[in-house]
Amino acid sequence: MTGASLIFWIVCAVPLIGLLYYLIRKDKNKLNGSWGIIILGALIIAALLVIVYVTKDFNAIFSQG
Repeated sequence: MTGASLIFWIVCAVPLIGLLYYLIRKDKNKLNGSWGIIILGALIIAALLVIVYVTKDFNAIFSQG
């Protein structure tokens, strides 16, 4: 990951994930809260995979220059 990606994760993504986790855990219905945590985790993993894949393709295309 580049510096811009790290800054994005530190400034935007980590606080957003923390807020979503807090709101999901605060839910009174614990069963729905568990599904929310599972879905949030799956979305985070999918986002990381997309970032790695797109960054790899971006570097391959634009480094030939």
